[in-house]
This record gives sequence, structure tokens and C-alpha cells, in this order.
Amino acid sequence: MKFNRYVVVLCNKMKWESRKPKRVGKINYKYHHFMKAFLPTICLMFLAIFSSQAQTAAPATNPFPSISTLTTWASLNSQQQFDVAIRGVGFKFEVKEPGAESTAYTYIRKVTVNEVNYTDRIVYRITNNNSASIISLVTASTDLVSLYTPQLATFKNNNCKTEMSKDKNTTCSCYESAAYAIDLCDERVKLTMGDGNKYFVSVAKK
Repeated sequence: MKFNRYVVVLCNKMKWESRKPKRVGKINYKYHHFMKAFLPTICLMFLAIFSSQAQTAAPATNPFPSISTLTTWASLNSQQQFDVAIRGVGFKFEVKEPGAESTAYTYIRKVTVNEVNYTDRIVYRITNNNSASIISLVTASTDLVSLYTPQLATFKNNNCKTEMSKDKNTTCSCYESAAYAIDLCDERVKLTMGDGNKYFVSVAKK
């Protein structure tokens, strides 16, 4: 946008200069008519070049992983493989939390939506014998319910029995297939600048 503004200003200046009275003379007369004839073409060419550069420089969006991708990651049973996959969508390793039966690996990424900064957080929890794993994704930047509900059409919708679903400020839908159990929740939370929503999806490999 800045480049386009500069080009428009430049073209207006050139246009004004071409209208100024010219000194009588063969060279100036030819230059005056050349500018008048080709000024629109030159300006359009500059605008096209700078617009193309601006579009190329625009940052690529980084969408949330689909349910299909989340179930694939939950099936890895390998933190090393998950680490490679999650870094590919912009998440960075933050902390490791060892436990008696499982170890949790937390990854985060910073995003800006409508000039508001958010932190997306995804936790990969794997049993210490690598027999099962669970992925939890938490964000306030995107409505995960609207994003993921259509993707869960082939899953069976069950009554939720999770702790989150018992919270009066949280609405959860729980889904199940032969291989996975998926919880999708919308939690009403108090933010520093008013009320907001935090979204949670959990994908567990059975």
C-alpha cells in the first residue's frame, strides 16, 4: 500500500509537470509530447510492479491442523516425530513435564488476529511405554468449535464425562470413533479487557 501511494503521488507530480508551459524549442517540445502520450502507461507499469512485490511479501497464514492431522499426530507414539510435525505449522517447544505414567511436551506459537496478540498452545502427552498418546490444543484466537465440528460428522457424539464439561462456563461436545476419543470445548473466560472465549480440543488415541 505504501508503494502504491508513492507511485500515485509521483504520477500526479509528473502529470502536473507535463502541463506546465514549456520553453520553445525542438527538444523540449518533443519531450513534452512524449510525456503526455506515455505518462498513463508508465504509471500503470509502476503500479503493477509495486503491487506484485507487495503481494509477494505478504505473510502466509498458518491454519490450525485438521482433525485428520491431529489424529495422525496422536497415533505417532513418538515425541521425536511429533516434534518435527508440529514445528512445520509454526509451534515451538516450550517445556517438558515428566510424570509417573506419562510425559507432557508443551509447544506454543504467537499469532496476531485483528491486531490482537494470542498464544496458541498444544500439549503432546505420551505414556512412558509409548503405548498411547493424547494431544490437547488450546487457543483464544480462533473458534475451534466452528472449525472442527463439521470435520467430526463421521464420529459418534457421546455424553461428555470430562471435568471441563462439568464447568457451568464451559460447553463441551464429545466424539468417539473406533480408534479415537475427541473432546471439543468452548470455555467462557474473564480476560484483562473483558469477557472472551477459550477453545479446547483433545484428541486421544484409544
